[in-house]
This record gives sequence, C-alpha cells and structure tokens, in this order.
Amino acid sequence: MLPSNRPHSMPRPSVPTKTLLVVEDDRATLSLYRAGLKGLQGFKILMAAEGRQALELLRQEPVHVLVTDLNMPVMDGFNLIAKVSRFYPQVPIIVMTGLDESQHLNTPLQLGAIRILTKPPRLTLLMDAIRDAAQFEPTGMVRGIGLNSILQLLNWEKKSCTLTAKSEAGMGLLYLKLGEVVHAAYRADEGLAAAYEILTWDRPDLEFVETCRVEPTMDLPLTELLLNAALLTDHGKPEFGEA
Repeated sequence: MLPSNRPHSMPRPSVPTKTLLVVEDDRATLSLYRAGLKGLQGFKILMAAEGRQALELLRQEPVHVLVTDLNMPVMDGFNLIAKVSRFYPQVPIIVMTGLDESQHLNTPLQLGAIRILTKPPRLTLLMDAIRDAAQFEPTGMVRGIGLNSILQLLNWEKKSCTLTAKSEAGMGLLYLKLGEVVHAAYRADEGLAAAYEILTWDRPDLEFVETCRVEPTMDLPLTELLLNAALLTDHGKPEFGEA
C-alpha cells in the first residue's frame, strides 16, 4: 500500500472541564502543588495564598474543588471552610494540613470539609481525592417550577437544605431547616431583606444541596414569609419588622 500524503493531525490537548482552587501560604508547598498537579488532566488550577484571596477567586468564576491549608495569615482555613460551606455549599473542600487530629479535632469536617489529608502530601493520593471530589454533584437542579412551589414542597417534607437561586438579578441563597427558611443571603444583604429580594424573582433556576450550616436569623413561618413577599411583588416593599 502506498503511503498516504495526507498530513498527520496532531493530537489536541484536552480542554479543562473542571476548576481546582488550591489555597496555601507556604511558597515551597505551593510550588510542589503547581508542579505535581500538572498530571491532573481535565482541571484548570488556580492558586491563592490565603482565604481572602480564595474567596475573591470564588466570586470571579465557578470552582469545582477546593483544597486548603488550615494555618494561614489574613484568613485561615477554618474561616475559609466556614464561609465556603455557607455561601458556596456546592463546592467540595479537601483539607491538607500538618496539624494532627489532636490539634484540629476534626473541626474542618464539622465546618463542611469532606476530607482531611496530612502534609507532606502524597500527590497520587491527593489527585485521587480531587478526582473523587470532582464527581460531587448538587443534590438537585430544578427548572421551570416556581420558587414558592419548591419552598412549599420542602416545607411539607421538613427538609433541611441550602437552596441556590439564580436569575438575571444575580445569585441568592435560602437556608432551610426542617422546611422553614431560617436565613438568606443576596449580595450585601442577609436575613429578611435578602429573602424578600430573592422571593420576588420570576422563575429563577434553582439548585439545592441537603445541608444547612448557618445559625438561624429568621423565625417567620414560611406561609407568612411567602405572603409578605407576594405583597411586596404586588404593591412595593411594605414595612416589615425583623423577626
């Protein structure tokens, strides 16, 4: 058979489909991550030196897995885990730390991390943990159903969860315990002000995870909350007292 004169096509590099955020203040360890995690195919890797930088990156683009140290300046890993669990409950968190269990007392797991690994890292173990965490999917995605209807269903089932609502106005969070909305967050607003803002949105895309890691700031029954939101939609914001 005569050799083909067609040029051979070069293999295309795989396009990253997931984003990994690594938070570490030690430069040597960060360099180790940067070099060692190059073998993690399908991931775009972001780096931050402490918690505040990490939160800024989370605000800028979706992150699918977070790996963080605990002892860091400015904002440590404990505070970062608490904030990510609260405002980005869909992001799985892996902790890499030199602290032993007697020092951290598994507090990161109580705050919302899914796994604690010990430094120095075994990169193959870390990469396996990252791949496993990347398989995490939110409990449910709901489209085309009104937010009020979903809240009533969750209320009937006495669900505890975090509900993420996305619309043209932005993204808001509703936190439910046993079917009642106990907290809400939207931009700089929290509590009732945020809840009423979110509840006026017309058919937002909804996503929920079955966890609620906030302290209650509201105690209005859901029926009263929805009634107030309906009045707000029809007549403008009334004067509601904080619960």
